Amino acid sequence: MNIILLKHGKKYSAEDVNRQAEALKKYCDYDIFCFTEDAKDVIIECIPIPKKPKLAKWWNKLHVFRHDFVLGDRCVMFDLDIDITDNPFPYIESIDWRIPHFLEDYWKKDLFWRNHAYDTMLNSSIMAWEPKRNTEYWWWFKQNIDYNTRKYKGIDRYIWDQKFNFKTFDNAIHDCIDLRL
Repeated sequence: MNIILLKHGKKYSAEDVNRQAEALKKYCDYDIFCFTEDAKDVIIECIPIPKKPKLAKWWNKLHVFRHDFVLGDRCVMFDLDIDITDNPFPYIESIDWRIPHFLEDYWKKDLFWRNHAYDTMLNSSIMAWEPKRNTEYWWWFKQNIDYNTRKYKGIDRYIWDQKFNFKTFDNAIHDCIDLRL
């Protein structure tokens, strides 16, 4: 299994990547990579974000669903703005890898919900998938990048509204992380 940490732009630093990598190493011995356009001071191996098409912010996550994504084994991406407080891997390792998995923010439905705003319970702060499968996530997105990035406020809403085939992790995984909402 490969662990991927996405660092793009200036929002997060190499220090943030290195901190998250160290936190994850407490619970696994998997290879950990940084998916970034700026590898300066990152202490783990880096995979460059494709230069074309150039995407902003979280939209770079969708590059991992390209048919030519560089890694071939099962992958898990962790956002840099979550704290790992316990071992999340028992909930990750047991999934059906043929189908991408995401966190479920099940509490959102009770707090607020606006269908017209493409609200979603899907949360890509942790996502797991098998590369070279489910390439429709990227294919449909690239058909009209400008439209998709304007219509949706992030990949969570894009994936939810497109009704792609996905599953969610067991909600007990939330006991292993702290989402900085």
